[in-house]
Amino acid sequence: MNSGEILAVLQRLRELGYKHFRFEQGDLVLEVDVDSAGHVAQGRSRGQAAAPAAQPASAPPSQAPTDSGLVAIRAPMSGTFYRAPAPNEPPFVEIGSRVGATDTVCIVEVMKLFNTLAAGVSGTVVEIVAANEQAVTTGMPLIWIRPS
Repeated sequence: MNSGEILAVLQRLRELGYKHFRFEQGDLVLEVDVDSAGHVAQGRSRGQAAAPAAQPASAPPSQAPTDSGLVAIRAPMSGTFYRAPAPNEPPFVEIGSRVGATDTVCIVEVMKLFNTLAAGVSGTVVEIVAANEQAVTTGMPLIWIRPS
C-alpha cells in the first residue's frame, strides 16, 4: 500500500465511525486505534511494536496565500496527487501556465481510480501547493489560480 491508499483507508474508516481497524497483507500489518478525540493512536508493520502515528487521521487544509482574489483547486477526496498524466510525461501545468476553465490541471488517484481535475476558472497558475505523488486530504488546496 502506498501512502495515498493508507490515507484513503483512514478517511473512509473515519467516515464510517470505526474506532479500531486491522489489515494484513504479506509483511504489511496496518493496525489503527482511534482515541476519543479522533486521533490515530497507533500503527505498526509486522515485527514492530506499536508506535504513535505521525499525524491525525486527517490533516487540516492549508491556508490561502496572502494574495486575495485567488481561486483554489481543492482535492475532492483523499488520495494521491499527480501533476502529470503519466510518470514520463510533462506536468499538466506549471507556475505561470494560463488555463481555461475546462483544462485538466492534475489528477487525484483513489484506490486505482484516476480522477482528473479541471481548473474550473480561466486564469494563471500562481502556486502548486501539493508535491507530485503527495498524499492529499479532502478539501486541501492543490493549486492556486489568479482568475483573468
